[in-house]
Amino acid sequence: MNQEPDSSGNPGEQKPGISIASILGLSVFLGLITGAGAGVSLILPVTLISAIILYVNRDKIAASEAPGKGARKSAKPAQGTYVWPEFGRFACTISTQPYQQAIEQLAQENGIDFENAATAQSHVLKAHLIPDNTNPYDSDIVSVNINNHTVGYFDHQPARNFLDQLEEKGLSGQATICNAMITKSADADGKKPGYGIRLDIEISSDA
Repeated sequence: MNQEPDSSGNPGEQKPGISIASILGLSVFLGLITGAGAGVSLILPVTLISAIILYVNRDKIAASEAPGKGARKSAKPAQGTYVWPEFGRFACTISTQPYQQAIEQLAQENGIDFENAATAQSHVLKAHLIPDNTNPYDSDIVSVNINNHTVGYFDHQPARNFLDQLEEKGLSGQATICNAMITKSADADGKKPGYGIRLDIEISSDA
């Protein structure tokens, strides 16, 4: 059973703050900068005022620099962009409904002939899988970009599973690359055919 966190906090845990030495150093620096531009007589007053302001607001300054507890871990930048292994199955589908026009344009730019199934299936593109945690309503978003076209995004649960895989590999928050294929559904009852994207990547499912 999960326990509620102790609101009193850990007695041995220090509250966020910046050191007195840092405050003094920064205050003197600001005083010297001001004195160089406006006159030597202002160095001491500016230094004292800066020290007081920084001291009073030291907790807020430190707290604003501290990472949020709910954020996913940030990994060190990888050397180059990670490319997922090629499986040749293209079993992963994504949501593409809002991006039909962009996918159609992408297919035209690459000369993909959907009338020839063999040719269309052999036309492999490179997809960039881009985590996006800037959405205030959902931090588990992964968009898919091909040749500077946004062509879709992972559904919610696959996105969470994919982000977990990135974290396990030490690639949290980083864009990665995999092979991709454009598909096109046949006309049905006079409706305009739909386009889809299949990715050659395996995403672990929930246990």
